[in-house]
Amino acid sequence: MLLSFRNLVLSAAALCSTAAFAANQTRLDVPFSFKVKNHSYQAGSYSVAIDPQRSSMTLNNIEEPSQGLMWIVGPGVYDANEPKVRLTFDVIGTDHMLRTVQYGGVITPNLEGRPKHKVESTTIIGE
Repeated sequence: MLLSFRNLVLSAAALCSTAAFAANQTRLDVPFSFKVKNHSYQAGSYSVAIDPQRSSMTLNNIEEPSQGLMWIVGPGVYDANEPKVRLTFDVIGTDHMLRTVQYGGVITPNLEGRPKHKVESTTIIGE
């Protein structure tokens, strides 16, 4: 009896932690290839997840898990009229440069630094 009660408690704890992680993760489809700090990433489905305890955010290509990125995040301005999760890209010529990733009230630092060329437009993908 004691063993089955312990298993029940451990199972409930595992389910709660999985649900909490799922609440801090979403999926976005990026319809174009893009660059981050001179590294190229393919168009596709990406998961965006935050870890509030570590103040970190990850962006992972779902089809190519080896194409993952991780950043320390800081507080951002969250507007309820905007998408909860946003990827902001600067368009320079034919290249899309990932500038920031925002998830609710947290945001990455500017990922591209100062653009070397004039930014022609900005594209936002969000949910």
